[in-house]
Amino acid sequence: MTAQTTEQPATEQAVEQKATPPDPAYLAAVLRQRLAMKAQLDHAAALFETVNTRAEYLLDQQYKAAKSTKADVTLDDNTTTFGTVTRVGGEATAQVTDRDAFAAWVRDTYPDHWDYRIIPARTEIKLDEAFVAQVLAAVDAAGTAQYADPGTGLIHDVPGVAIKPTRRRYWRWLFTRRSKSKPLDGRELVAQAIEAGRIDLDRAIEAPAPLELTQTAA
Repeated sequence: MTAQTTEQPATEQAVEQKATPPDPAYLAAVLRQRLAMKAQLDHAAALFETVNTRAEYLLDQQYKAAKSTKADVTLDDNTTTFGTVTRVGGEATAQVTDRDAFAAWVRDTYPDHWDYRIIPARTEIKLDEAFVAQVLAAVDAAGTAQYADPGTGLIHDVPGVAIKPTRRRYWRWLFTRRSKSKPLDGRELVAQAIEAGRIDLDRAIEAPAPLELTQTAA
């Protein structure tokens, strides 16, 4: 009788390959470029904040003086347009800012639209929401915290209500697009001007007169 032999599988151990280090000169160059670019980005971000504040201030002044809501942005030849800037108006709506004062006015002036219910440990005031919406709509239409009674024509000053902004006005900046008459878009046009040294991006342009940048924008 022939004895059977069992062959034991050999245990394969993964051999960890040693990583190949990058070329020292190339690594140093990439790290240097990366940090230098970050320095440029930080400088550009700070400078952009300054220039953007000045630009919006000047646009607001132009709007106040001439109600101008749009302007072309040209290259240094003052002819080639590579972008536009447009004023987008803000929005404001009437809101109840002091509910207690408003509720007291409704109670004293329009008691039919005022109610209350007693909850353990407190009393809850209830207002007719349809009436509240009617008053706020009237304030919106009037542009001031006043409500003209549709039945009597009597105008009431409404306490606890104010017209508050819901969206701040802003300026929308756009680059021009390519067309048959303009084979280059706005980004390409200004890139050429920058490369030619025609636009200085290293410093903010000095104003001919001091700017009162602390003024509230319109």
